[in-house]
Amino acid sequence: MMIAAFYDIHANLPAFEAALQAARKASADKVVVGGDIAAGPLPADTLDILMALGDWVVALQGAADRALVNCYDLLMAKHHSELEAFDPLVRWAAGRITRHQRDYLHTLPSDLRFLMQDLGEVHFYHSLAGDGHQPARIPQGGQVIVAGSDHSQGEEHLDGRLLVHPGSVGMPEGDLPGAYWAFLGEEVQLRRTDYDYAQAARRIMRCGMPDAKAWVDRYVLRETARS
Repeated sequence: MMIAAFYDIHANLPAFEAALQAARKASADKVVVGGDIAAGPLPADTLDILMALGDWVVALQGAADRALVNCYDLLMAKHHSELEAFDPLVRWAAGRITRHQRDYLHTLPSDLRFLMQDLGEVHFYHSLAGDGHQPARIPQGGQVIVAGSDHSQGEEHLDGRLLVHPGSVGMPEGDLPGAYWAFLGEEVQLRRTDYDYAQAARRIMRCGMPDAKAWVDRYVLRETARS
């Protein structure tokens, strides 16, 4: 089995589409989406694509996904005074997803496990930082653990196990622009996929998201990384 790990898409649909194309080209048997899926510029469109992929994709619930669900519920209940506790981007995205998409996010699990021929037991978590829902320390079991880590990409060895941080597809913190992800097969490969950044920037700038230009500069064009 070969698995593509996509973390922190954050509704950057052009980056997600490019990563999906790369995973298909690599003949991935499964895509694991590691949470924080839709809090970003194109939430409904991103979820439409993800949910249409069927059994090829399995997804985890991230902290931003839980916030999006809670914010959607408050919006529907017209509890507007309670919405100030949420990030403005989460509030904006919550107003653009459907009930069906909200229910999909609500039912996602917090972890996944696969037994791979070459890597052994692989555990997937959204994060190991600990927030009341995710584990606050390295969990027991598994030769390989895949988890997000402040949207950065890398590997480390802890307690004799390999800890993989795939990076972020949609909100990367790498030096270069692109969709960052990991490919697990005979070994772990950390990958970065380019896409049409100018076209993506134009698409996101038209979506109406608050502070879209600043978001595009940081996460699509990576202007801050080069400054």
